[in-house]
Amino acid sequence: MAASVWEISRNATLFPEICQVWFDFGHDQVFAYLLLSANTAGTELARTLKDTCTDNKAFCVQSDIAIVLGFAGFLFLGISSLFSGFRVEPELSA
Repeated sequence: MAASVWEISRNATLFPEICQVWFDFGHDQVFAYLLLSANTAGTELARTLKDTCTDNKAFCVQSDIAIVLGFAGFLFLGISSLFSGFRVEPELSA
């Protein structure tokens, strides 16, 4: 948070632009992979526990919503990663 305030107030970044672009791109990739892995594990667990839906309907509804929101989050993170990739590309050709 302090780094963000510093960057906004000084109109400069802590790292050189090339490092900042690669930093953002790398973190987008890592977080997208972690989110997809967590969603896959959650989907498998929910599928395994689907037999309990007759006893506990709220669990099934909440797990379905969580899985859908997780994959929607992955979609938006994938789009962010795509934009980061477009920022990295000019740095590669320079």
